[in-house]
Amino acid sequence: MTTYIILLRAVNVSGKNIIKMAELKSHLENTSFQSVKTYIQSGNIILKSDLNKTEVQKNVSQLIKKGFDLDVQVFVLTKEELQTIIAHNPFPETYPPNKVYITILDHVPSKENMEKFSNIDLAEEQYVLTNDIFYFYVPEGMANAKLSNPFIENKLKVKATGRNLNTILKLQNLADQIN
Repeated sequence: MTTYIILLRAVNVSGKNIIKMAELKSHLENTSFQSVKTYIQSGNIILKSDLNKTEVQKNVSQLIKKGFDLDVQVFVLTKEELQTIIAHNPFPETYPPNKVYITILDHVPSKENMEKFSNIDLAEEQYVLTNDIFYFYVPEGMANAKLSNPFIENKLKVKATGRNLNTILKLQNLADQIN
């Protein structure tokens, strides 16, 4: 069985796309998924399955559509992929992990969109794009940041979901616990 980390895009944000994680966990446990865990209310799931990534994504999407009448984007990573993403974090360990974000993109942005993006004045904010993973640092915190999920999606013409490094590390820890 493979351990998967599932990140839901834009759930339980500003009263929209409400999914109670306990209820979602129950729905997932009533399928072929095993060792299901959820973490906080922002759409983080860890589970085990014999299905491949594409099948997991499809099944979770269908389950959410059927059980919650919501069409949300589902991003699926293997435990190994998450470990690689963490290992490639370009920012120093001295940066506060609540100000370092890792955003998963649904595809690699076009060169044209990346060139336009590189010309945007982000002041002290920093970013590194590695294929379909967008790492960024917001020294003043997310509340005052120019870089945000909607901003990244709009400028790069992608769909994305992001978590701060604290959450990513917690998800890695939870994934390690179920193996």
